[in-house]
Amino acid sequence: MSKSVSKRSRFLSRVVVPAVAALFLALPGGMSSTVALAQTKPFVHAIPNDINSLDPADIKGQQDQEIGVNIYERLVQFKFYEQEDGTLVADGTEVVPLLAESWEIDGPTITFHLRKDVKFYPTGNPMTAEDVRYSFQRLVEIPANGKNQSGIAGYFTADQVKVIDDYTVAITFMDGPNGTPTLIPVSLTSMKFQQFAIIDSVEVKKHATAEDPWAREWLQKNVATTGPYYIADRKLNEQLTLKAVPNHWSGEQPAFETVVLRITGKADLVSLVRGGAVDYAAEGLTGRQYDALQAAGFPVYHGNTPSILRVSFAMDKEPFTDARLRKAVLYAIPIDKIINTALSGRGERAICLYNPNDPVCTNGYKDYGLGNLEKAKELLVEAGKPDGFEFDFWFSNALPYNTDIAILMADALKQVGIKMNLKPTPALQLVTAYRARINGEDETMSGMYLHEFVIWLDDPSTLTNSSIVTRTDKGGTGNWARFNDPRVDELHYTYRNSGDVEARTKAYQELQDRVLAESAAMNPLIVMGRTIATSPKITHVTFSQDPYVRYVYLKPKE
Repeated sequence: MSKSVSKRSRFLSRVVVPAVAALFLALPGGMSSTVALAQTKPFVHAIPNDINSLDPADIKGQQDQEIGVNIYERLVQFKFYEQEDGTLVADGTEVVPLLAESWEIDGPTITFHLRKDVKFYPTGNPMTAEDVRYSFQRLVEIPANGKNQSGIAGYFTADQVKVIDDYTVAITFMDGPNGTPTLIPVSLTSMKFQQFAIIDSVEVKKHATAEDPWAREWLQKNVATTGPYYIADRKLNEQLTLKAVPNHWSGEQPAFETVVLRITGKADLVSLVRGGAVDYAAEGLTGRQYDALQAAGFPVYHGNTPSILRVSFAMDKEPFTDARLRKAVLYAIPIDKIINTALSGRGERAICLYNPNDPVCTNGYKDYGLGNLEKAKELLVEAGKPDGFEFDFWFSNALPYNTDIAILMADALKQVGIKMNLKPTPALQLVTAYRARINGEDETMSGMYLHEFVIWLDDPSTLTNSSIVTRTDKGGTGNWARFNDPRVDELHYTYRNSGDVEARTKAYQELQDRVLAESAAMNPLIVMGRTIATSPKITHVTFSQDPYVRYVYLKPKE
Protein backbone atom coordinates (compact mmCIF):
# COMPACT_ATOMS: atom_id res chain seq x y z
CA MET A 1 0.00 0.00 0.00
CA SER A 2 1.23 3.51 -0.70
CA LYS A 3 1.54 5.85 2.23
CA SER A 4 -1.41 8.21 2.38
CA VAL A 5 -1.01 11.80 3.52
CA SER A 6 -3.85 13.29 5.52
CA LYS A 7 -5.74 16.44 4.48
CA ARG A 8 -6.01 19.62 6.50
CA SER A 9 -7.90 22.82 5.89
CA ARG A 10 -7.78 26.25 7.47
CA PHE A 11 -9.48 29.59 7.03
CA LEU A 12 -7.65 32.85 6.55
CA SER A 13 -7.54 34.73 9.81
CA ARG A 14 -8.10 38.44 9.46
CA VAL A 15 -6.16 39.47 12.52
CA VAL A 16 -3.02 41.35 13.41
CA VAL A 17 -0.03 39.05 13.12
CA PRO A 18 2.54 39.61 15.85
CA ALA A 19 6.22 39.89 15.08
CA VAL A 20 7.62 36.41 14.61
CA ALA A 21 11.18 35.42 13.86
CA ALA A 22 11.18 34.26 10.23
CA LEU A 23 13.00 30.97 10.59
CA PHE A 24 14.07 29.86 7.13
CA LEU A 25 13.19 26.22 7.65
CA ALA A 26 10.64 26.48 10.42
CA LEU A 27 9.12 23.06 10.97
CA PRO A 28 6.38 21.72 13.23
CA GLY A 29 6.98 22.00 16.95
CA GLY A 30 9.58 24.72 16.53
CA MET A 31 12.17 22.37 15.06
CA SER A 32 14.77 23.72 12.70
CA SER A 33 16.32 21.75 9.90
CA THR A 34 19.76 23.26 10.39
CA VAL A 35 22.20 20.79 8.93
CA ALA A 36 25.83 21.42 8.16
CA LEU A 37 26.67 21.12 4.49
CA ALA A 38 28.31 17.77 4.95
CA GLN A 39 26.46 15.82 2.28
CA THR A 40 28.87 15.11 -0.56
CA LYS A 41 26.46 13.27 -2.88
CA PRO A 42 24.11 15.60 -4.76
CA PHE A 43 20.38 15.15 -4.37
CA VAL A 44 19.06 14.13 -7.81
CA HIS A 45 15.51 14.95 -8.90
CA ALA A 46 14.22 13.48 -12.16
CA ILE A 47 12.19 15.89 -14.30
CA PRO A 48 10.59 15.06 -17.67
CA ASN A 49 11.62 18.17 -19.62
CA ASP A 50 13.68 21.33 -19.43
CA ILE A 51 12.52 24.64 -18.01
CA ASN A 52 11.21 27.43 -20.23
CA SER A 53 11.42 30.53 -18.03
CA LEU A 54 12.99 31.53 -14.71
CA ASP A 55 10.97 34.76 -14.51
CA PRO A 56 8.50 34.52 -11.57
CA ALA A 57 6.10 36.82 -13.40
CA ASP A 58 6.22 34.78 -16.60
CA ILE A 59 6.40 31.11 -15.65
CA LYS A 60 5.27 28.83 -18.46
CA GLY A 61 5.03 25.30 -17.14
CA GLN A 62 5.35 22.90 -14.22
CA GLN A 63 9.16 22.76 -14.27
CA ASP A 64 9.39 26.56 -14.29
CA GLN A 65 7.19 26.76 -11.22
CA GLU A 66 8.94 23.94 -9.42
CA ILE A 67 12.38 25.48 -9.78
CA GLY A 68 10.89 28.88 -8.91
CA VAL A 69 9.84 27.79 -5.41
CA ASN A 70 13.42 26.72 -4.73
CA ILE A 71 15.46 29.60 -6.11
CA TYR A 72 13.19 32.48 -5.07
CA GLU A 73 11.56 33.55 -1.82
CA ARG A 74 8.38 35.42 -1.00
CA LEU A 75 7.06 37.61 1.81
CA VAL A 76 5.35 34.61 3.42
CA GLN A 77 5.53 30.85 3.04
CA PHE A 78 3.48 27.69 3.53
CA LYS A 79 2.91 26.34 7.02
CA PHE A 80 3.77 22.64 7.14
CA TYR A 81 2.69 19.92 9.56
CA GLU A 82 4.83 16.85 10.07
CA GLN A 83 3.06 13.49 9.65
CA GLU A 84 3.77 10.16 11.32
CA ASP A 85 5.49 8.86 8.17
CA GLY A 86 7.92 11.79 8.13
CA THR A 87 6.25 13.69 5.30
CA LEU A 88 5.28 17.36 5.64
CA VAL A 89 1.79 18.50 4.62
CA ALA A 90 1.08 22.15 3.92
CA ASP A 91 -1.86 23.97 5.40
CA GLY A 92 -4.41 25.02 2.80
CA THR A 93 -4.54 28.70 3.73
CA GLU A 94 -2.29 29.54 6.68
CA VAL A 95 1.03 31.25 6.09
CA VAL A 96 4.09 31.97 8.22
CA PRO A 97 6.74 34.70 7.84
CA LEU A 98 9.60 34.52 5.37
CA LEU A 99 10.99 37.76 3.87
CA ALA A 100 8.38 39.65 5.87
CA GLU A 101 8.91 39.12 9.60
CA SER A 102 5.42 40.34 10.50
CA TRP A 103 2.35 42.09 9.12
CA GLU A 104 -0.84 43.87 10.15
CA ILE A 105 -4.21 43.70 8.45
CA ASP A 106 -6.26 46.89 8.60
CA GLY A 107 -9.38 46.66 6.46
CA PRO A 108 -8.32 46.21 2.83
CA THR A 109 -4.67 47.00 3.55
CA ILE A 110 -1.93 44.61 4.65
CA THR A 111 1.25 46.26 5.90
CA PHE A 112 4.34 44.05 5.72
CA HIS A 113 7.42 44.65 7.88
CA LEU A 114 10.46 43.30 6.06
CA ARG A 115 13.51 41.63 7.51
CA LYS A 116 16.49 43.98 7.60
CA ASP A 117 19.22 41.38 7.12
CA VAL A 118 18.32 39.98 3.69
CA LYS A 119 20.71 40.26 0.75
CA PHE A 120 20.32 39.14 -2.83
CA TYR A 121 22.69 36.60 -4.30
CA PRO A 122 25.14 36.98 -5.96
CA THR A 123 24.99 40.80 -6.09
CA GLY A 124 24.97 41.35 -2.32
CA ASN A 125 22.36 44.10 -2.76
CA PRO A 126 20.17 44.52 0.36
CA MET A 127 16.49 43.72 -0.02
CA THR A 128 14.29 46.76 0.61
CA ALA A 129 10.67 47.79 0.20
CA GLU A 130 11.54 49.10 -3.27
CA ASP A 131 12.38 45.56 -4.37
CA VAL A 132 8.94 44.44 -3.20
CA ARG A 133 7.24 47.32 -4.98
CA TYR A 134 9.15 46.68 -8.22
CA SER A 135 8.59 42.92 -8.11
CA PHE A 136 4.84 43.39 -7.72
CA GLN A 137 4.71 46.11 -10.37
CA ARG A 138 6.17 43.68 -12.90
CA LEU A 139 3.32 41.28 -12.13
CA VAL A 140 0.67 43.68 -13.39
CA GLU A 141 2.71 45.23 -16.21
CA ILE A 142 3.58 41.94 -17.94
CA PRO A 143 0.73 40.08 -19.70
CA ALA A 144 1.61 36.64 -18.36
CA ASN A 145 0.79 34.08 -15.66
CA GLY A 146 1.76 36.42 -12.82
CA LYS A 147 -0.82 38.99 -13.82
CA ASN A 148 -3.59 36.44 -13.55
CA GLN A 149 -2.41 35.26 -10.14
CA SER A 150 -2.11 38.80 -8.80
CA GLY A 151 -5.67 39.52 -9.93
CA ILE A 152 -6.89 36.55 -7.90
CA ALA A 153 -5.28 38.14 -4.84
CA GLY A 154 -6.97 41.49 -5.57
CA TYR A 155 -3.89 43.27 -6.87
CA PHE A 156 -4.36 44.93 -10.28
CA THR A 157 -2.39 48.18 -10.52
CA ALA A 158 1.05 49.26 -9.36
CA ASP A 159 -0.30 52.15 -7.26
CA GLN A 160 -1.88 49.64 -4.85
CA VAL A 161 1.60 49.14 -3.37
CA LYS A 162 3.01 51.92 -1.18
CA VAL A 163 6.53 52.11 0.18
CA ILE A 164 6.29 53.43 3.74
CA ASP A 165 10.02 53.27 4.45
CA ASP A 166 12.96 51.09 3.44
CA TYR A 167 11.58 48.09 5.31
CA THR A 168 7.83 48.65 5.33
CA VAL A 169 5.41 48.23 2.44
CA ALA A 170 1.61 48.47 2.41
CA ILE A 171 -0.63 46.80 -0.16
CA THR A 172 -4.26 47.83 -0.52
CA PHE A 173 -6.30 45.13 -2.23
CA MET A 174 -9.21 45.81 -4.59
CA ASP A 175 -12.30 43.94 -5.73
CA GLY A 176 -11.49 44.60 -9.38
CA PRO A 177 -9.26 46.68 -11.70
CA ASN A 178 -11.61 49.65 -11.30
CA GLY A 179 -13.20 48.52 -8.07
CA THR A 180 -13.12 49.55 -4.45
CA PRO A 181 -10.63 48.67 -1.69
CA THR A 182 -11.57 45.26 -0.28
CA LEU A 183 -9.73 42.65 1.75
CA ILE A 184 -10.03 39.67 -0.57
CA PRO A 185 -10.42 36.34 1.32
CA VAL A 186 -7.34 34.92 -0.42
CA SER A 187 -5.12 38.03 -0.50
CA LEU A 188 -2.66 37.06 2.22
CA THR A 189 -2.50 33.35 1.48
CA SER A 190 -1.85 34.09 -2.22
CA MET A 191 1.40 35.81 -1.25
CA LYS A 192 3.01 32.39 -0.64
CA PHE A 193 2.87 31.41 -4.31
CA GLN A 194 5.90 31.68 -6.58
CA GLN A 195 4.60 34.51 -8.75
CA PHE A 196 4.98 36.81 -5.73
CA ALA A 197 8.72 36.18 -5.49
CA ILE A 198 10.85 39.18 -4.60
CA ILE A 199 13.54 39.99 -7.14
CA ASP A 200 16.64 42.19 -7.05
CA SER A 201 15.29 45.38 -8.65
CA VAL A 202 18.70 47.05 -8.79
CA GLU A 203 20.18 44.20 -10.81
CA VAL A 204 17.14 43.59 -13.02
CA LYS A 205 16.88 47.23 -14.06
CA LYS A 206 20.40 47.03 -15.47
CA HIS A 207 19.13 44.63 -18.11
CA ALA A 208 16.03 46.59 -19.13
CA THR A 209 15.93 48.15 -22.60
CA ALA A 210 13.54 50.38 -24.50
CA GLU A 211 12.22 47.30 -26.31
CA ASP A 212 12.15 45.22 -23.11
CA PRO A 213 11.48 47.65 -20.22
CA TRP A 214 10.91 44.85 -17.69
CA ALA A 215 13.98 42.80 -18.63
CA ARG A 216 11.81 39.80 -19.46
CA GLU A 217 14.37 38.30 -21.81
CA TRP A 218 17.14 38.48 -19.19
CA LEU A 219 15.02 37.12 -16.36
CA GLN A 220 13.87 34.14 -18.38
CA LYS A 221 17.46 32.86 -18.28
CA ASN A 222 18.92 34.47 -15.16
CA VAL A 223 18.17 34.72 -11.45
CA ALA A 224 18.06 37.74 -9.14
CA THR A 225 17.23 36.06 -5.85
CA THR A 226 17.61 35.94 -2.09
CA GLY A 227 18.02 32.14 -2.18
CA PRO A 228 17.89 29.44 -0.87
CA TYR A 229 19.47 27.95 -4.02
CA TYR A 230 21.01 29.41 -7.15
CA ILE A 231 21.65 27.85 -10.55
CA ALA A 232 25.33 26.91 -10.67
CA ASP A 233 25.28 25.17 -14.04
CA ARG A 234 22.88 24.35 -16.83
CA LYS A 235 23.23 21.90 -19.71
CA LEU A 236 20.32 22.50 -22.07
CA ASN A 237 17.93 19.55 -22.19
CA GLU A 238 20.24 17.54 -19.92
CA GLN A 239 20.31 18.91 -16.39
CA LEU A 240 20.39 21.91 -14.08
CA THR A 241 22.65 22.04 -11.05
CA LEU A 242 21.55 24.06 -8.02
CA LYS A 243 23.89 25.06 -5.21
CA ALA A 244 22.90 26.29 -1.78
CA VAL A 245 23.40 30.02 -1.44
CA PRO A 246 26.45 30.46 0.84
CA ASN A 247 25.86 32.21 4.16
CA HIS A 248 22.15 32.50 3.56
CA TRP A 249 20.51 35.40 5.39
CA SER A 250 18.57 33.02 7.64
CA GLY A 251 21.71 31.56 9.18
CA GLU A 252 20.42 28.15 8.13
CA GLN A 253 21.74 25.90 5.37
CA PRO A 254 19.83 23.06 3.66
CA ALA A 255 20.91 19.48 4.17
CA PHE A 256 21.75 19.07 0.49
CA GLU A 257 24.27 21.58 -0.77
CA THR A 258 23.91 20.41 -4.35
CA VAL A 259 20.67 19.53 -6.12
CA VAL A 260 20.69 18.16 -9.66
CA LEU A 261 17.53 18.36 -11.75
CA ARG A 262 18.14 15.65 -14.31
CA ILE A 263 16.01 15.72 -17.44
CA THR A 264 15.22 12.06 -17.95
CA GLY A 265 12.76 12.25 -20.83
CA LYS A 266 11.67 8.70 -21.63
CA ALA A 267 14.46 6.98 -19.70
CA ASP A 268 13.63 3.99 -17.47
CA LEU A 269 12.98 5.81 -14.19
CA VAL A 270 12.46 2.60 -12.26
CA SER A 271 15.99 1.49 -13.06
CA LEU A 272 17.40 4.95 -12.30
CA VAL A 273 15.73 5.04 -8.86
CA ARG A 274 16.62 1.46 -8.03
CA GLY A 275 20.20 2.01 -9.13
CA GLY A 276 20.59 5.12 -6.97
CA ALA A 277 21.05 7.50 -9.92
CA VAL A 278 17.80 9.31 -9.01
CA ASP A 279 16.67 10.18 -5.47
CA TYR A 280 13.25 11.68 -6.20
CA ALA A 281 10.69 11.08 -8.95
CA ALA A 282 7.17 12.51 -9.05
CA GLU A 283 6.57 12.67 -12.79
CA GLY A 284 7.19 10.28 -15.63
CA LEU A 285 6.13 7.10 -13.82
CA THR A 286 3.06 5.03 -14.47
CA GLY A 287 1.05 3.43 -11.68
CA ARG A 288 2.63 0.07 -12.49
CA GLN A 289 6.10 1.55 -12.16
CA TYR A 290 5.30 3.01 -8.76
CA ASP A 291 4.08 -0.43 -7.75
CA ALA A 292 7.33 -1.99 -8.96
CA LEU A 293 9.41 0.43 -6.89
CA GLN A 294 7.27 -0.12 -3.83
CA ALA A 295 7.59 -3.88 -4.20
CA ALA A 296 11.36 -3.42 -4.33
CA GLY A 297 11.32 -1.61 -0.97
CA PHE A 298 11.43 2.00 -2.12
CA PRO A 299 9.17 4.55 -0.37
CA VAL A 300 6.17 5.61 -2.48
CA TYR A 301 4.07 8.38 -0.97
CA HIS A 302 0.70 9.60 -2.21
CA GLY A 303 -0.89 12.87 -1.09
CA ASN A 304 -4.41 14.04 -1.96
CA THR A 305 -3.24 17.41 -3.24
CA PRO A 306 -5.65 19.15 -5.66
CA SER A 307 -4.00 18.19 -8.94
CA ILE A 308 -7.00 17.38 -11.14
CA LEU A 309 -7.00 15.67 -14.54
CA ARG A 310 -9.36 17.51 -16.85
CA VAL A 311 -10.57 17.56 -20.44
CA SER A 312 -11.70 20.56 -22.43
CA PHE A 313 -13.42 20.63 -25.82
CA ALA A 314 -12.88 23.18 -28.60
CA MET A 315 -16.56 24.10 -28.60
CA ASP A 316 -16.23 26.52 -31.52
CA LYS A 317 -14.98 23.80 -33.91
CA GLU A 318 -16.66 20.72 -35.35
CA PRO A 319 -17.53 18.19 -34.09
CA PHE A 320 -17.81 19.74 -30.63
CA THR A 321 -20.04 22.67 -31.46
CA ASP A 322 -22.86 20.37 -30.29
CA ALA A 323 -23.01 19.99 -26.49
CA ARG A 324 -24.61 16.55 -26.89
CA LEU A 325 -21.45 15.22 -28.53
CA ARG A 326 -19.29 16.65 -25.76
CA LYS A 327 -21.51 14.99 -23.16
CA ALA A 328 -21.49 11.67 -25.03
CA VAL A 329 -17.71 11.56 -24.72
CA LEU A 330 -17.83 12.42 -21.01
CA TYR A 331 -20.42 9.74 -20.24
CA ALA A 332 -18.36 7.07 -22.01
CA ILE A 333 -15.01 7.75 -20.33
CA PRO A 334 -14.23 4.85 -17.91
CA ILE A 335 -12.73 6.78 -15.00
CA ASP A 336 -12.68 3.88 -12.51
CA LYS A 337 -10.84 1.73 -15.03
CA ILE A 338 -8.32 4.51 -15.64
CA ILE A 339 -7.70 4.89 -11.90
CA ASN A 340 -7.33 1.17 -11.29
CA THR A 341 -5.28 0.41 -14.41
CA ALA A 342 -3.26 3.46 -15.50
CA LEU A 343 -2.84 4.88 -11.99
CA SER A 344 -2.75 1.65 -9.96
CA GLY A 345 -5.51 2.86 -7.67
CA ARG A 346 -3.88 6.20 -6.82
CA GLY A 347 -6.49 8.89 -7.37
CA GLU A 348 -10.24 9.35 -7.05
CA ARG A 349 -13.11 10.45 -9.27
CA ALA A 350 -13.50 14.21 -9.51
CA ILE A 351 -17.11 15.32 -9.40
CA CYS A 352 -16.79 19.04 -8.67
CA LEU A 353 -15.68 21.71 -11.13
CA TYR A 354 -13.49 23.09 -8.35
CA ASN A 355 -11.32 21.52 -5.65
CA PRO A 356 -13.08 18.68 -3.77
CA ASN A 357 -13.02 20.61 -0.48
CA ASP A 358 -14.35 23.87 -1.93
CA PRO A 359 -17.51 24.77 0.04
CA VAL A 360 -19.30 26.00 -3.10
CA CYS A 361 -19.16 22.57 -4.81
CA THR A 362 -22.36 21.24 -6.37
CA ASN A 363 -20.74 17.95 -7.47
CA GLY A 364 -22.59 18.16 -10.76
CA TYR A 365 -20.14 15.89 -12.60
CA LYS A 366 -21.05 12.79 -10.60
CA ASP A 367 -22.84 11.16 -13.57
CA TYR A 368 -19.92 11.58 -15.98
CA GLY A 369 -16.99 9.22 -16.33
CA LEU A 370 -18.89 6.05 -15.45
CA GLY A 371 -18.32 4.33 -18.78
CA ASN A 372 -22.01 4.71 -19.55
CA LEU A 373 -21.99 3.62 -23.19
CA GLU A 374 -25.78 3.43 -23.45
CA LYS A 375 -26.15 7.08 -22.47
CA ALA A 376 -23.41 7.99 -24.93
CA LYS A 377 -25.22 6.17 -27.75
CA GLU A 378 -28.48 7.89 -26.84
CA LEU A 379 -26.84 11.31 -27.14
CA LEU A 380 -25.21 10.39 -30.45
CA VAL A 381 -28.64 9.51 -31.90
CA GLU A 382 -30.11 12.79 -30.59
CA ALA A 383 -27.28 14.73 -32.21
CA GLY A 384 -27.77 12.99 -35.56
CA LYS A 385 -24.50 11.04 -35.27
CA PRO A 386 -25.69 7.46 -34.64
CA ASP A 387 -22.60 6.03 -36.31
CA GLY A 388 -20.25 8.21 -34.27
CA PHE A 389 -17.59 10.71 -35.32
CA GLU A 390 -13.87 11.37 -34.91
CA PHE A 391 -11.75 14.06 -33.33
CA ASP A 392 -8.17 14.93 -32.37
CA PHE A 393 -7.15 14.18 -28.79
CA TRP A 394 -4.21 16.26 -27.51
CA PHE A 395 -2.03 15.38 -24.52
CA SER A 396 1.53 15.73 -23.28
CA ASN A 397 3.76 12.74 -23.94
CA ALA A 398 6.11 13.83 -21.14
CA LEU A 399 3.98 11.84 -18.68
CA PRO A 400 3.81 8.12 -19.54
CA TYR A 401 0.48 7.55 -17.82
CA ASN A 402 -1.13 10.04 -20.23
CA THR A 403 -0.61 7.52 -23.01
CA ASP A 404 -2.18 4.76 -20.91
CA ILE A 405 -5.13 7.02 -20.15
CA ALA A 406 -5.55 7.96 -23.82
CA ILE A 407 -5.55 4.31 -24.90
CA LEU A 408 -8.19 3.38 -22.30
CA MET A 409 -10.38 6.30 -23.35
CA ALA A 410 -9.97 5.52 -27.05
CA ASP A 411 -10.93 1.88 -26.48
CA ALA A 412 -14.12 2.86 -24.62
CA LEU A 413 -15.20 5.46 -27.19
CA LYS A 414 -14.51 3.08 -30.05
CA GLN A 415 -17.33 0.90 -28.74
CA VAL A 416 -19.86 3.60 -29.58
CA GLY A 417 -18.28 4.52 -32.93
CA ILE A 418 -16.25 7.52 -31.72
CA LYS A 419 -12.69 7.58 -33.02
CA MET A 420 -9.96 9.45 -31.13
CA ASN A 421 -7.00 10.56 -33.24
CA LEU A 422 -4.28 10.53 -30.59
CA LYS A 423 -1.98 13.56 -30.61
CA PRO A 424 0.83 12.87 -28.10
CA THR A 425 2.90 16.05 -28.11
CA PRO A 426 6.10 17.23 -26.36
CA ALA A 427 5.24 19.47 -23.42
CA LEU A 428 6.74 22.70 -24.79
CA GLN A 429 5.10 22.24 -28.21
CA LEU A 430 1.79 21.54 -26.53
CA VAL A 431 1.98 24.68 -24.38
CA THR A 432 2.86 26.71 -27.48
CA ALA A 433 -0.10 25.33 -29.43
CA TYR A 434 -2.39 25.77 -26.41
CA ARG A 435 -1.47 29.43 -26.04
CA ALA A 436 -1.68 30.04 -29.78
CA ARG A 437 -5.29 28.87 -29.83
CA ILE A 438 -6.23 30.92 -26.76
CA ASN A 439 -4.68 34.04 -28.29
CA GLY A 440 -6.25 33.43 -31.70
CA GLU A 441 -2.86 33.05 -33.37
CA ASP A 442 -3.21 29.48 -34.68
CA GLU A 443 -6.21 27.18 -35.07
CA THR A 444 -4.27 23.90 -35.44
CA MET A 445 -5.12 22.59 -31.99
CA SER A 446 -8.79 21.64 -31.71
CA GLY A 447 -10.83 18.63 -30.67
CA MET A 448 -10.23 17.63 -27.02
CA TYR A 449 -7.37 18.52 -24.70
CA LEU A 450 -6.28 16.38 -21.72
CA HIS A 451 -4.35 18.20 -19.02
CA GLU A 452 -3.69 18.35 -15.31
CA PHE A 453 -4.68 21.60 -13.67
CA VAL A 454 -3.74 22.49 -10.12
CA ILE A 455 -5.97 24.93 -8.24
CA TRP A 456 -3.90 26.12 -5.33
CA LEU A 457 -6.82 27.36 -3.22
CA ASP A 458 -10.13 25.82 -2.13
CA ASP A 459 -11.89 28.78 -3.70
CA PRO A 460 -13.74 29.06 -7.04
CA SER A 461 -12.22 32.33 -8.24
CA THR A 462 -8.91 30.96 -9.54
CA LEU A 463 -10.23 28.39 -12.00
CA THR A 464 -13.15 30.57 -13.05
CA ASN A 465 -10.97 33.59 -13.74
CA SER A 466 -8.32 31.68 -15.64
CA SER A 467 -10.28 29.22 -17.74
CA ILE A 468 -14.05 29.78 -17.60
CA VAL A 469 -14.78 33.48 -18.14
CA THR A 470 -14.59 35.00 -21.61
CA ARG A 471 -11.07 35.92 -22.76
CA THR A 472 -10.51 39.62 -21.95
CA ASP A 473 -7.84 41.67 -20.22
CA LYS A 474 -9.57 40.78 -16.92
CA GLY A 475 -9.53 37.00 -17.24
CA GLY A 476 -9.86 33.97 -19.44
CA THR A 477 -6.13 33.61 -20.06
CA GLY A 478 -6.56 29.81 -20.00
CA ASN A 479 -9.93 29.59 -21.76
CA TRP A 480 -8.81 27.07 -24.39
CA ALA A 481 -12.38 25.82 -24.92
CA ARG A 482 -13.49 29.36 -25.86
CA PHE A 483 -16.39 29.06 -23.46
CA ASN A 484 -18.49 32.23 -23.57
CA ASP A 485 -21.49 32.88 -21.32
CA PRO A 486 -22.26 36.51 -20.37
CA ARG A 487 -24.17 35.34 -17.29
CA VAL A 488 -21.15 33.38 -16.06
CA ASP A 489 -18.97 36.45 -16.57
CA GLU A 490 -21.48 38.58 -14.67
CA LEU A 491 -21.69 36.18 -11.73
CA HIS A 492 -17.93 35.83 -11.43
CA TYR A 493 -16.99 39.49 -11.64
CA THR A 494 -19.84 40.52 -9.34
CA TYR A 495 -19.18 38.00 -6.58
CA ARG A 496 -15.55 36.88 -6.91
CA ASN A 497 -14.45 39.18 -4.09
CA SER A 498 -17.75 39.56 -2.25
CA GLY A 499 -17.77 39.33 1.53
CA ASP A 500 -21.37 38.10 1.46
CA VAL A 501 -20.65 34.39 1.85
CA GLU A 502 -24.21 33.21 1.22
CA ALA A 503 -24.70 35.31 -1.92
CA ARG A 504 -21.25 34.39 -3.22
CA THR A 505 -21.90 30.68 -2.72
CA LYS A 506 -25.23 30.85 -4.56
CA ALA A 507 -23.60 32.78 -7.41
CA TYR A 508 -20.88 30.19 -7.93
CA GLN A 509 -23.37 27.35 -7.68
CA GLU A 510 -25.45 28.91 -10.45
CA LEU A 511 -22.24 29.42 -12.39
CA GLN A 512 -21.35 25.72 -12.02
CA ASP A 513 -24.78 24.72 -13.33
CA ARG A 514 -24.28 26.85 -16.44
CA VAL A 515 -20.79 25.49 -17.08
CA LEU A 516 -22.05 21.93 -16.60
CA ALA A 517 -24.88 22.50 -19.08
CA GLU A 518 -22.31 23.14 -21.80
CA SER A 519 -19.71 20.63 -20.55
CA ALA A 520 -16.99 22.19 -22.68
CA ALA A 521 -14.44 23.79 -20.36
CA MET A 522 -12.28 22.22 -17.64
CA ASN A 523 -14.38 19.07 -17.14
CA PRO A 524 -12.92 17.27 -14.09
CA LEU A 525 -12.09 13.58 -14.40
CA ILE A 526 -9.71 12.48 -11.64
CA VAL A 527 -8.20 14.02 -8.52
CA MET A 528 -4.69 12.82 -9.28
CA GLY A 529 -3.06 13.99 -6.09
CA ARG A 530 0.71 13.70 -5.94
CA THR A 531 2.64 10.42 -5.97
CA ILE A 532 6.34 10.49 -5.13
CA ALA A 533 8.97 7.77 -5.19
CA THR A 534 12.19 8.42 -3.30
CA SER A 535 15.43 6.90 -2.23
CA PRO A 536 15.08 5.05 1.11
CA LYS A 537 17.71 7.46 2.41
CA ILE A 538 15.48 10.55 2.07
CA THR A 539 12.93 11.93 4.53
CA HIS A 540 10.76 15.05 4.98
CA VAL A 541 9.10 14.91 1.56
CA THR A 542 6.64 17.81 1.22
CA PHE A 543 3.05 17.89 -0.04
CA SER A 544 1.47 21.26 -0.79
CA GLN A 545 -1.42 22.68 -2.79
CA ASP A 546 1.03 23.67 -5.49
CA PRO A 547 2.55 20.28 -6.36
CA TYR A 548 6.23 21.09 -6.06
CA VAL A 549 9.17 19.66 -4.15
CA ARG A 550 10.87 21.98 -1.68
CA TYR A 551 14.50 20.97 -1.38
CA VAL A 552 15.21 22.97 1.77
CA TYR A 553 13.00 20.66 3.83
CA LEU A 554 14.48 17.40 2.60
CA LYS A 555 16.86 15.53 4.87
CA PRO A 556 18.96 12.40 4.65
CA LYS A 557 17.74 9.70 7.01
CA GLU A 558 19.94 9.19 10.04
